[in-house]
Amino acid sequence: MDRTEHVHIISAGAKIHIAFPAVFRELPAITRTMVFTDSTVHESSSDPVTEKHRLAVRNAVSAVQEIATSLSMPFFREMIFPPTYVSVRSALAKIRRQYPDARFTFDLSGGSKELCLALFAFAPWLGGEVYASFDEKTTRRVPLPDRTIGSLLSNPNHQTILAILLNRNKMKKDAAKGTVPAVPELWVPRQYLYKQLWSAYVPSRTKREKPGDAPKPVVHYKKGQKPAAELSHATFSGFIRTLRDAGLIEEQYSPESRKEKSYRITEAGETAFRFFSDPATGSLVRSMLESS
Repeated sequence: MDRTEHVHIISAGAKIHIAFPAVFRELPAITRTMVFTDSTVHESSSDPVTEKHRLAVRNAVSAVQEIATSLSMPFFREMIFPPTYVSVRSALAKIRRQYPDARFTFDLSGGSKELCLALFAFAPWLGGEVYASFDEKTTRRVPLPDRTIGSLLSNPNHQTILAILLNRNKMKKDAAKGTVPAVPELWVPRQYLYKQLWSAYVPSRTKREKPGDAPKPVVHYKKGQKPAAELSHATFSGFIRTLRDAGLIEEQYSPESRKEKSYRITEAGETAFRFFSDPATGSLVRSMLESS
């Protein structure tokens, strides 16, 4: 994996211009710096104390930009609007798609509680390293658990299953707004999920032909159709079990029948999908990635 790109993300605070040089001395391989700033920092306030703090944050961000420029380092600002959690997730997912093999580090010494918590929550999804100054003098690395979700989502079928479940969520939200007709609950029946994946199934292993093998008969199918044998129920069950055990989907028996199971995507599943899915997988995957 090419790790030459190193993206350093900072939560905007009044003293980040002091912490940045110290972090850079410890991480001299940083190639890009991005400062995440709460949108309220650029709003005026009638409270003198609040206004003074916001001005200090804006000045600190400008100082970090000047330092980065002096080092010939690309500098970017990311404005975070409420709700913070969703806004940070969308921004980081987009950045990861732009720099999929980069090393990510975070400095969470400044910024609002909501911004820091959101960045901290999503850092593991990028395999990121978190740094923070606890005594306002030295910056230390904060240990984070290891994540292997990225390799799990390298399977396009896992991406498609999550996209199907996420699409049901989107349809439900649109129905609540009155923009589309009402749809069933978020739980998706197993049989429906299987049929939806069937047309987009990508075999993970293809049998290699050996010299001397008789040529296979050419079979023509209608556009968008493939033989159902290509996706066995056993293979489908394996996909579902993997996603369920990883906590990316939930499983329950359908209320109408104790014999059929239903599924829905979890919060972790949506986050994994947005961070690790490839738009080239299919139109549904691309559509769900583009939705907020």
